[in-house]
Amino acid sequence: MCKIYKAPIGWNPTKLNPFTTTGYYGKEWSVFIYDEEIGHHSNIYENTMVYVVRVNPEVDSKYERLFDYLTYETKHGRNVILSLPKQINFDEVLEMFDNFHSDNEFRESDGKYLVHSTTKESWESIKKSGVLLSPNELKKQGISILEIGLKPMLEPDDYSDYIMLDVLEGCGELVVNSRQLGSVCITPDIKYIPGVRIYFDAESIIKDGLGTRDGLHILKVKDRLPLDKYLLDVISAESFKKKEWTPTTFTNEANRYFLEGR
Repeated sequence: MCKIYKAPIGWNPTKLNPFTTTGYYGKEWSVFIYDEEIGHHSNIYENTMVYVVRVNPEVDSKYERLFDYLTYETKHGRNVILSLPKQINFDEVLEMFDNFHSDNEFRESDGKYLVHSTTKESWESIKKSGVLLSPNELKKQGISILEIGLKPMLEPDDYSDYIMLDVLEGCGELVVNSRQLGSVCITPDIKYIPGVRIYFDAESIIKDGLGTRDGLHILKVKDRLPLDKYLLDVISAESFKKKEWTPTTFTNEANRYFLEGR
């Protein structure tokens, strides 16, 4: 049975596991940290020995990201080490979590629209099939995909079972650029060649029970997402006269173009 552990004072994920005799983590462990020093949320932690998600508690006052994370991680067989600031009581949080129900309701914090960024080549294949597939589903069909940023950050293997969706202002274009470069690049203002932004009806996805929340991604869908019911728009650089782009400028222009028609 998976458990949730309170992180000891002075511990951080670059240190040995304090809850095993060997100090080893392995795939059965993950970490959630309420970190007041970061802007919003991140799964980057330099020299970590275990998968980590950090969230600024000020942007998660209702504990939704935390409870989504705990729900997802324990469902997938992982123990969680929980690191909280002094003002948040561990036992009270766990009691609240016991009464938390992850359901198909559309939350106030949910975006009405979500986006998935991909390459032009991938979009042509998606368009023909009429369905967006997860990395593992693509592999079953003999299609290789470079999952930039996932494994180096120690993300669990089951993340590859999902199609990741993001808020409109998210980092999807950074992922596309990283795939082009062959390594992780989080510089938003570097020149790059845009792919395609696929816009979806988030509310319908959630209410139809297709959405999964993991505390890191705002929403993801397991295995496959059909286009016919949920696709709202597809935008590429060909929609604009501009020739040079950065992840930031393409994100902003594509979103503006999309929202003008709503």
